[in-house]
This record gives sequence, C-alpha cells and structure tokens, in this order.
Amino acid sequence: MPAGAAFAQATPAPAEATAAQAEAPAGAPPAPAVAPPGRTVNLTGPLVSGGQVYGDILIQIAPDGAVAFESQSLRAQVGPLLNDAGRQRLDSLINGRPYVAESEYRANGFDLHFDPTRIEVDLAQLSGDLRPTQVLGESQPTEARNYLPTVPPAKFSGYLNISTDIDYNEPVGMRTPDLFLYGAVRYGSFVVEYDTAFSDEFGDNYRFFRRGVRGVFDQPDHYRRFSVGDLRLDTLPILQTPFIGGVAVQRSRQIFDPYAVVSRLGGRQIFIDTPSNVDVLINGAPYQTFQLSPGSYDLSQLPIRTGSNNIQLRIRDAAGRQQLVNFDYFFDPLDLAKGDVEYTAGVGAIARNFSLQPNYTNDAALVGMYRRGISDTLVLGAATQISGDVQVLAGQVGVVPQVVPGSFQLQGAVSHADVDGTGFAGRASYRWRDGDINRQRQVSIAIDYQSAHYRNVGFISAPGLSQFNISASYSQALNPKLTIVTGGNYTMRGGGNSDYVNVFTDFVYQANDRFRISVGGEYGNDDLYGANWGVRLSLTVLFNNRTRASVDYRSRTETLTANVSRGADSYVNSFGYDLSVESNGGDDAAVNGSLTYIGNRFTANAFVQTRGDGFGHITDDQRLRLQLGTSISFADGVFGIGRPIADSFAIVRPHSSIDDKNVIVGRALEGNRYEAASGPLGAGVLPRLTSYNAQDIQYDVDDLPPGYDIGAGVVHVRPPYRSGYRITVGNERFVSALGDLVSDGHPAALVSGTIASTDDAGFTQQPFFSNSAGRFSVVGLAPGKTYEVTLSNGRHFTIAVPADTSGLYRMGTVNIP
Repeated sequence: MPAGAAFAQATPAPAEATAAQAEAPAGAPPAPAVAPPGRTVNLTGPLVSGGQVYGDILIQIAPDGAVAFESQSLRAQVGPLLNDAGRQRLDSLINGRPYVAESEYRANGFDLHFDPTRIEVDLAQLSGDLRPTQVLGESQPTEARNYLPTVPPAKFSGYLNISTDIDYNEPVGMRTPDLFLYGAVRYGSFVVEYDTAFSDEFGDNYRFFRRGVRGVFDQPDHYRRFSVGDLRLDTLPILQTPFIGGVAVQRSRQIFDPYAVVSRLGGRQIFIDTPSNVDVLINGAPYQTFQLSPGSYDLSQLPIRTGSNNIQLRIRDAAGRQQLVNFDYFFDPLDLAKGDVEYTAGVGAIARNFSLQPNYTNDAALVGMYRRGISDTLVLGAATQISGDVQVLAGQVGVVPQVVPGSFQLQGAVSHADVDGTGFAGRASYRWRDGDINRQRQVSIAIDYQSAHYRNVGFISAPGLSQFNISASYSQALNPKLTIVTGGNYTMRGGGNSDYVNVFTDFVYQANDRFRISVGGEYGNDDLYGANWGVRLSLTVLFNNRTRASVDYRSRTETLTANVSRGADSYVNSFGYDLSVESNGGDDAAVNGSLTYIGNRFTANAFVQTRGDGFGHITDDQRLRLQLGTSISFADGVFGIGRPIADSFAIVRPHSSIDDKNVIVGRALEGNRYEAASGPLGAGVLPRLTSYNAQDIQYDVDDLPPGYDIGAGVVHVRPPYRSGYRITVGNERFVSALGDLVSDGHPAALVSGTIASTDDAGFTQQPFFSNSAGRFSVVGLAPGKTYEVTLSNGRHFTIAVPADTSGLYRMGTVNIP
C-alpha cells in the first residue's frame, strides 16, 4: 500500500458504536455511506466494471444525498475503457468542472452508479459507440495492472554467470574442468554482453577463449536494435548467416514483443448495439460463449484460437433475437502484419575458422535482409550476403491465398563463388489445419533442395554433393480419442547415390488425460537397415504435470527405449530427473540418467551414462558429467548471489528496519514456493525476467511484526534488455496507525480531511477519512514522528508515533475537540 495512504475499512461497525448498530441483526450489510445532515462528505472508492476492479475515484456526497464524481480521477479510470469518440464526449461533459453530477454522466451514456454499501462506483454499461473495438479470442489486458507500483530498472547493473563442467570418461579419465564466465553489463540504455571460457577442448593447452563480446543499443519504440562486436545476424531461414566482427542494425517486432500475435485478416468485425450472448460454433457444435457489451468486436483472432475454417457466430441480443454469422474462409496466419517491416544490415570481417571463439580473416562481408507485409495475406522478403569471393541473393514469399486452404512459404537463393561457380538452393512448405480440437485435421509438406556448388558467405567450401529432401504428413482425428497420422520422408544426396526412404502410419489413442498409446507400421530403405517393413508401438503415461513415463519399440530398426522423467521447475529446492534405457538390436545397449537441482544460490546438473555391447556388457563404457552454475550480480550498488541469469534480473533485499528478516520473491508465490530468498549471503536474486515483457514480481517477508507495512507485495516491471532491478522491501515509514474517531460522544462517521507532518520531511500530505463507524486506519508512518490530521470542518488532532513502535500503533478512541 502506498506510504501515507489512509482508508476507511468497509467492515460492519463494532457493536458498541451506536445503539442502532448494536441492535442490527447478525450478517446485516454495513451502514450506507450517506452524508450527515448539513454536511458534504468526500471519500474515495474503486471503479468496478464487468467484474474488474480499477483505480479509485473521489466521490462527493451532498447533504441532500446527491452524488458527484471528481472529474480528473474519474477520467483517469474510465478513459482507457473508451474509444476516441468516448474520450471526446467525456472531456466535453467535464469542460473544466472539478465535479460532475452522477445524473449528468448517465444522461451522456456513462452508466455510473455509486454503491453506498460497498463504497464503490459501478460502471454498468457504456454506449456501444463509445467503446473501442475489442478482439474476440485474444486475451485482454488487465487494466488493474496499470495501477500496480512500477519499479524502474537500475541505471547501472550487471551480472557474471560462473559455470563449470566436470567430465569423467572411463577410458580417458578426468578432464580438466571447463570454466565458463558469461553475462552482461548495462549502463543507461547501453549494454555490453560477454561470453568467455577457460578450456583445453581445442588443443593441448588450457587457455582463455573469447566466445563473443558485443555492444547493444535498443530503440524499443521503433523495434530497432544497433549492435557492434561479435555478431551473427538473423536473415532468411534459407541462408546460413556467418559470424562477422563488425556493426549492424536490425528491426524486428519479435525482439521487443516476443509474445506478439501474428497478423490478422482485416474486415472481419461485428457491431453489437445491446448486451448480447455470442456463441462460437465449430462444425455446428458450441465451442465458446462470450457475454458482450455494446460495441465493435474484431473476429480475426478466432481462427487462430480454433484452427478451423468452419466457424459460425450465433448472436442473441437483449431482446432475444438471434442472428447467425458465417465465418467460413480458409485461414493461416502470417508473421508480419500489413505494412510491418523487418530488416537487417551488417558489415564486418568474416570468421571462417572456429574453436570456442570466432577467428576473423581480413575478408569483409555485407549481410542484409528486408521483409514487408504487403497485405494481410502476402509477405515478401529478400536477403543478400556479399564478400570478395562469394555473393548470395535470396528471396522469400509467404502467402495465404484464401481461394485454397492453408499457407505457402517459398524461399530461393542463388550463389556465385570464385572457386565453385554458381549454385542454387530452394525451400518450399505448405501447411493447412482445419476442424476443432476433437475433429482436427492437418497437412504439412516441406521440400528442400541445394545444389552441389551452392555456398554461403563464411563457409569456405561447397558441400560437393547436391541434396534433396521432401517430407509430408497428414493427421485426422477420427473421434475425440482416436487420431490417424500418416507421412513420409525422402532424402537424396549426390544425385541418387545415397537415398533414404521412410513412410509410416500410426493410430494414436488418447484414453484419457494420462494414458496415450500409438500403434502403427512403417517401411524404410537406407544403407544401415536396408529395405524392410516394421511395426511401431509406444505408450506414454502422465502421472502429473511434471512426471511422465514412456516406452517406444520399433521392429524395423530393432530399437527399444524406455524412459521416466520428472521436470524441474524454477522454484527453490525443486529437482528433476530423467532415466532412460536404450537397446539397439541387442548389439548396443545404454542406460542414461540425469538429476537437476534448483537451489537458492546455484543450480546443479549431474549426468551419468553407461554403455556396452548388450546389457551383459553395459558397464564397458561409463561417463559422468557434473555441471554447477551460480551468478554474481549488482544493481545500483547492491550486490547479490544467485542462480545463473539468462536475461534480466532483480535483486531483492529487506529494509534496514527488518534486516533480521528473510525476504522471499518470485514471479508467483503460492504453495510456500519461491524463486529466491535473502539470507546470510545477502539479498535474494530473481534470475529469470524476460526483456520487453510486462510481468509481476511478488515478494513477502517471513515473521513480520504485526502492522508492519511492506507495501503492495507486488511490483510491475517491463525490463529492458539485460537489465537489473534493485528492490527494497519495506522502508522507514512502516507504521500503521489504527483508531476510532469520536466527536461529542458519537462516532465521527465519514469525515474527511488531510494528514501532514512537521518533523517527517519525506512525508507528503495525504487524504484522510473515516468509515461509517468512525474507524480510521493510516499506513506509512515513521516511528518517533508526529502527524497532524486536519478535518474538512477545521477540527484537527495529532498522531504521535512512539519511537519504539515496531509495526502497528493502536490509538484506541480519539476524541475530536
């Protein structure tokens, strides 16, 4: 809760408050918030709309009971729920007035009602022409999140991950452990990333390797990133991008919005003028129901959610009238919206030889790519790589024709090399999905070709053999439990000298949420197993959402694999394991095991493998690996030790007033689980924040003194790239004062005013009010400080907080002179 905030508790009044209240029946609602005779009352209450709670609005109740809402606080809460026309109408209604009557809001299409029993403002309905267009099937943002405390990232932060790999192989013995040191430093908007290692992996000498160092500067508002150093840039998938040591600029929405939805097909909107129920029907069967208020709604996300081309909407309005809307076109999303652009441009020296670090030559290279959403159904792209001895040009087409089902992706490239001449490469894919989850069918086809002389910049020699591969699959749900899957793959290398063929058909039966069995057959022809037929059998059992077991047998290759595994999650003291047994025709057998432990300050992974010629010799070849990882991080002068950090992080520590307590922190705190904790080694480190993704950090403190105010228990962050946060739980104003306000022997109900301090320099003036029983509560006060409460009628009283207060200051009855 914000420091210094005062609030009226919406609880029934104590039995001794007044005689009338004492005689109220058990379970009666609290007394309505009405103004005492001859007095105007100001109080605050939240805006509630559609079951969602928004921020507070200042409410004024006149002596005659008329209600008015303070203009600026109401606009701040209602504004995000309106379209441009709605905001213009609201501003015209307010027209500079500090308060506007409840009746005036309703007369202008804002159906606002003050609930005196709950002390809240209900927005029951908005006129449909005032609402923004909403997208059905897409998760709507939670407006309440905008009012959570927001913590800015540290100006100067960084982290160093320390990881070691200990490898023992029975024939070779113990290798010298590899040591990896990697992380990032951020100052303001600039980031330096580094990745280094000590190893003897590529030679007899144990030495230092610079695996990569680069500087990064982002412009999130433009989806643009500038980088310099060791770079490997994203271009078209058909191109193998070389390592270059140089500079680059990239624009990609996915960098800054990794969870962005794919583009929508436009022109699919409905307008509803009365509250209506909308049923989504798939193949005539109900799939999902929306209860919609008047307004405009975009339907383009529904095919993405359902994967179907047979959608109907049954709309039933408030009068009971029914309308059926067909939504029957083929759909497959593209990854760029109409008008959206992606590009990459980089120049630098090429790295042709690799060990644990790129070794650059004197040859320079240019790498470029440009993609654009031409329309809602067409994306075009082009890319190039240019060096002194190799030049490559590539193109891409992504299209959703709509006249035929599915989507097509086509890519082609041509290269010219001084040594090998001209080469070609191509890639084509097709995907189509139809039906609901119980009757779904899907087709996918992929074709890849590369000629013998095709080359990319950075790869010194051509493969020398042409390569061709085609794969296809088709699946059809026969009923909610049974699905048939059939497919095949053909690979040719070197003009037919080394062909591989495999075709299969499987029947997959999903008995329930836990048991799945697959039975099928296959035909294959390759150099290793020859041309033969075989059966396939697999069984999977899901014990819970983290533990599963499976068995898979294939007679054609005489392979049998059995596995049981339990996945580790991100919480402290979580562990996972994986145990598998493999047999290949009796000539080769292996047992593999792994164990993962997630600690507060480190992670540990152990891997064991034993292999031999059959299970009788299973111990002939044994290998053991142990990996340990930890991190050291800092954010604006505060240091922490924790698990390895992948991107952004938060260092969380207790305030000095509770430095003997332990703070726990996590993306979600439930079931006594947490992701980091402070302790003897200092602050806790939350290691897994994702850049440019809005997320919450929850925190709590063990064994707090009663009444100690630690704030909201959650902060909202949207981390920049490789950023760090410094969060201090608690502050010097941690006292909560509680009392009952009495005037002339009666509860001072619903009085308002302000609270200020003369000796607490950091305390800012805050509103004060009591509830209908005269009870008040004030949080965010400091021990040993004095606060003056001035009521709206000019009366005042003092809150003198004792210096030894540890949390809750019970004032008892406070008489107003």
